[in-house]
Amino acid sequence: MKSFWSVPLAMALVVAATGLSSAQQPYPTQFANQWTNGCLNSCQTNSLFRGKERLCPSYCGCVVQQAQASVPLEMAMQAEKDLAAKKNTPEVQRVNDVVRQCQTRVLGPAPAGKPTTNVAR
Repeated sequence: MKSFWSVPLAMALVVAATGLSSAQQPYPTQFANQWTNGCLNSCQTNSLFRGKERLCPSYCGCVVQQAQASVPLEMAMQAEKDLAAKKNTPEVQRVNDVVRQCQTRVLGPAPAGKPTTNVAR
């Protein structure tokens, strides 16, 4: 499955390069919006969520809000690098935890016998 947050995290690298401090801050609006849009596209085309597409906006809002509250931008950017290198690092796991929590909360548990979707490949 393709990562729904690849494009926004690449944009975050550009934002970070322009001097964003390393302290935890709200994600830049452009980053959050692109992350949401990527999430919506991924959610609405994910076969695990067929029939639940109407819940995708709530799910993606949850992911962005929870990630922003618990995953510093720098960690999210490192997770993207690690994901591209197919490494399952603590940073990737932390973002995946947010994704799984929101999936369960908004979309319900994954169907029996099917793994929950996460951002790690």
